[in-house]
Amino acid sequence: MSGAELRPRRAGAILAETRFLVFAAGQGVSAIGDGVYLVALAWTALNLTHSAVYLGLLLTTSALPRAILMLAGGVLVDRWGARRVILGSDLSRAVLVSGLAALLLLGHGSIAALFVVAGAFGVFDALFYPATTAIVPVLVSPEQLSAANGVWQVVVQGSVMVGPPLGGAIVGLFGPGLAFATDGASFLVAFGALLAIRAGLLSSPAVGQALAPGTSSFRSELASGIRAALADPFLRALLPLVAAINLAVGGPLDVGFPLLARAQHWGVGGYGLLFGGLGAGLLLGGLAMGAGLRFPRPGVSVVGMAAAGGLLMAPLGVTRSLGLAVVISGVIGGLAAVANVSIITLIQAKAPPHLLGRLSSVLMFSSVSLTPASYAISGGVARAIGVGGLFLAGAALLVAVAVVALVSPAIRGERTAGPISE
Repeated sequence: MSGAELRPRRAGAILAETRFLVFAAGQGVSAIGDGVYLVALAWTALNLTHSAVYLGLLLTTSALPRAILMLAGGVLVDRWGARRVILGSDLSRAVLVSGLAALLLLGHGSIAALFVVAGAFGVFDALFYPATTAIVPVLVSPEQLSAANGVWQVVVQGSVMVGPPLGGAIVGLFGPGLAFATDGASFLVAFGALLAIRAGLLSSPAVGQALAPGTSSFRSELASGIRAALADPFLRALLPLVAAINLAVGGPLDVGFPLLARAQHWGVGGYGLLFGGLGAGLLLGGLAMGAGLRFPRPGVSVVGMAAAGGLLMAPLGVTRSLGLAVVISGVIGGLAAVANVSIITLIQAKAPPHLLGRLSSVLMFSSVSLTPASYAISGGVARAIGVGGLFLAGAALLVAVAVVALVSPAIRGERTAGPISE
């Protein structure tokens, strides 16, 4: 792993970026709601079906449309503007999850309803994720971009530390209906926060309107984003690496955590704490990046963090100590946060504004493209060889991917210089 370097910056300068802080606070509340939703969805599915395979298929149903539509989502972000896309996504998901809450509270919940909601969430996520990456450079000054991404990790990803334990408590005490209603309310908070940010935004194309005139076809705009990504040597090497890492990690964590909690008799509260530990690591990693931690060779750093994460995953599925499992989850989360911020900041700095939505979607597509397969495979692996075997298989794949990635000269030699061009 490459050495980190700390660059001096004016302490607390990011606090002057009021528009970004309002946006991040609203999305932070929504992220807490998402943690509640994830616990409620998985635990409700297990209670209805008692099947690891069904759980894997449910998560696959959410991940598949997200993967398929992610590239198209980036085009729509560049056409419609990130602000409009985020507002529409937040409001739509608020209505969707509130409807599910009403069904459960009235006693009409079913596994079919969970599958419908999970699939629809995947569609809206395909629009939402590239939009959040595209909006940040408009809300902050250029010198605060890395700090803003660090804060984003703290507020949004770090909310995993709060959301899943809260979800476990709500589901355990009041049932899943109230948990889904809580998530619905959190989307409305995020919607209201962004709606309130108007001054200085609507004149910015990346937020208020499309970046380019609508003269080119959807297909040509999509192709131009893919070509730009593949023309850059580092991105061309990074994209399959990110896809392989998520294949090794996504299923074992999202499918494995609830199965591990049931197998070790930790209950829904223990399941929430496992994700809470992951969130605590994301929080600390985001704080480190927001404070100025830098990696001059992002590619090598990501590879090193992937290898370390693999070594940590191996014992996760066999430990009988909830405390140790939470700590391991936290370290994995910290590594993920630092790697994510390093790569996202690099792309935001190198990408031309009119391509940022599409390039963000290409990167995110690589991160989610194999997630549906990871979920489906993980459910079958856990059924065949147990949850301990699932974590061990994911760990072995992650280390193998890291070793292979070090062969790439582009991964080993990338620096932050050199803009991405069409």
